[in-house]
Amino acid sequence: MPTVKPVKEKSDDVSKFRPISLLNTGGKVLEKLLINRINHHVFAHDIMNKNQYGFTPQRSTKDAAMAVKGFVEEGLAAGEIIVLISLDKGDFDAAWWPSILNGLKAYNCPQNLYNLSKSYFSQRSAVLSFNNDSIQRTVTKGPRKDPAAGQDTGTAYTIP
Repeated sequence: MPTVKPVKEKSDDVSKFRPISLLNTGGKVLEKLLINRINHHVFAHDIMNKNQYGFTPQRSTKDAAMAVKGFVEEGLAAGEIIVLISLDKGDFDAAWWPSILNGLKAYNCPQNLYNLSKSYFSQRSAVLSFNNDSIQRTVTKGPRKDPAAGQDTGTAYTIP
């Protein structure tokens, strides 16, 4: 479902639209359960990268910014040259599902959770309907989300 980006006056330019996905209630419940179980496994086995800030309970982008600030201040105080390169790799909406499954397997995810994740990621499709036409495509990446609408449809991890 295309929606006009906030603070964009005219809606006649296609660049002013962004896609969102609408999941049914059952899909949302399953996704939330899956995310909670993966979180439990990752935190119970202490395999979360210490530098992971996004999608991590009690950590935010402000915490990440403060960590960078502290690193820079330490380096400058020691007379070091500091170079910062920031890359936005996206989040769960750009995560390739086979890579997620490989990560779950590599970190000894319980077999039932792995199988549920594999099943959840299989045979997914997206349908775009506009006027009386529709296009359906197989998808291999996570669903889009609309943070402005409070949608949280995924979790991304950096595992050491």
